Order: sequence, then structure tokens, then C-alpha cells
Amino acid sequence: MNQPRQEGEIHRADPAHRRQMWVWLAATVVAGALALFALQYWLGTLRESAGTDGGAAFGQWLHRLLAGVCVLIALAAIAFGTWLRRLAEATRRDRRWPPAAMRTSSDVRVRYLTSADALVTQFRAGSAALFVAAAVFLAWAAWLVKSGG
Repeated sequence: MNQPRQEGEIHRADPAHRRQMWVWLAATVVAGALALFALQYWLGTLRESAGTDGGAAFGQWLHRLLAGVCVLIALAAIAFGTWLRRLAEATRRDRRWPPAAMRTSSDVRVRYLTSADALVTQFRAGSAALFVAAAVFLAWAAWLVKSGG
């Protein structure tokens, strides 16, 4: 550890990073809303065509849609698990959380030594759980494609 420990030290938030996080949140909300409206429109057109073939095409498309959602959730879990694994490594290396180079969007109390080591264990366990969840979602997506295709 390069810096002397100061009791009650606070890792100060970066205002530019805070604004950037708010922009990402707003963009995500807008993209989600647009995706939901597009999904509602698409399902409406499928419902209208379901009467002609007894719903077989509707079921097939619904299975494909759910498989796609499972793949997206799995990709998000993999990305978050990878980030968490990197955060655990940086925390282990510095033996402090948040690591000195990490930007935060709010003021955070700094944790040192054994307290930071405990966080490393939790981060690694969370990362492993996310990778297992991603594998489950990918398996579910494969099953949906196979059974509905």
C-alpha cells in the first residue's frame, strides 16, 4: 500500500463521471422504452396473423424472441462478471476499495486491508455466480431455439 491510512477517508466523486452516468441511464431508459413499443407493435402484427396458421408462426417467433432475450441477458451477465473480476483484481492489488484509480459517481468511504480483502472474496464469488447464470441463460436459449424452431 503506497499511501498512509487515514481514518474515515472519503473517496470523492468525479462530477464529470456522475454526469456521464446520468446520460447513460437516460439513454438506456429511452432505448428500453423504444424496444418495448417496437415489441408491442411486432406482437400485435403476429397476433393478427395467428388466425391464418393456427398460431404456429406466433409460437415459433415467440420462442426466437425469448431465446434472443436470454442471449442478451447472458451477454450482460458475462460483461458484468468480467468487470467485477477486474475490480476484484484491482482491489486485491491496492488492498483498498475503491482502488485509487477508480472513478465513482458518489462519495464513498474507503475500506483498507482485511476489509478490502473481504470485498475481493465477495466480488470473485459474485463474478462466478454471474458466469454460472450466463451459462444457464445460454442453455435456456439453446433449448428454446431447439424446441420452438
